[in-house]
Amino acid sequence: MITKTELRALIKEIKASIEDDFRAYEDDTCPGILLTIAHSEDGKDWTYQTGDLQYSGNAYDLPVWVSQGIYGDTNVRTLADDFYAEIKNELEGYD
Repeated sequence: MITKTELRALIKEIKASIEDDFRAYEDDTCPGILLTIAHSEDGKDWTYQTGDLQYSGNAYDLPVWVSQGIYGDTNVRTLADDFYAEIKNELEGYD
């Protein structure tokens, strides 16, 4: 399973790449990027993608998905903790 350290690094990198015209969700009024992290059922394999989920991208190869928006004011540590908890919860459904 992705670690909290890996999550923080990934979120920090994506946060730094937000441009003024990016939107995590269509109805957003402030810039952001949608991050989706996907895992295999056993949690051993994971990947991520950014942007919309229009039936293409790395996440479609794995069954467990968690998506959240990243914005300029996002607290990296808090979002990483949220992602981690949500992923862990989703993977428990495959036990």
